[in-house]
Amino acid sequence: MSVKKLLPDTATIPRTRHNERGVSLVEAIIGLLVLTIVLLAGAQLFRVHVEHLSLVERARRADVQANATMNTLAAYNLSALPDGNPFSGKGANDSIADGEQISLDNNICLAQANCDQLAKSPQSGGTGSNYITLGWNQPAPTGSSIVYYRAWRVATLDGSKGLRCITLVILPAEANKAATDPIEPLALRRTDVVQRQ
Repeated sequence: MSVKKLLPDTATIPRTRHNERGVSLVEAIIGLLVLTIVLLAGAQLFRVHVEHLSLVERARRADVQANATMNTLAAYNLSALPDGNPFSGKGANDSIADGEQISLDNNICLAQANCDQLAKSPQSGGTGSNYITLGWNQPAPTGSSIVYYRAWRVATLDGSKGLRCITLVILPAEANKAATDPIEPLALRRTDVVQRQ
């Protein structure tokens, strides 16, 4: 038996290696494109999730501030909390709907002290922060930043009984908006209280 007959004829073997070079390059480019799309979509979803958590935390903190501020305002005597309405375009008894944008009257905020600011100040020893109350249009201390505006409307419903209506809004301080621009409140509270003389 001859050795020549055992080996296949090289002319009959199909040459596929040479034809596959272009296909593997296209597959690699498509794989990189798919991987890039997946990574970009994942990064976008992560960013949206982090922003959502940040907004929820901001609204939760504003809610805590609203409850504390409303309790403080309701505890004042009638003489210590004069009637005033810092909300532009709103009457003393007009309701404010959820999600409605509010703009503040700067003159009333200054003259009647129905508005103030909350600044976030980092703690000296640690990673936490404190909230400090500042007067209207007062600059924040060094290293602090203003995060909320608080404004309240007080209207006497029955003077003989000391019955009053207090409406409080907590507005976010935004870099591209002034406090007097229309802003949607993070927290809105309205209550009727009886205050002593």
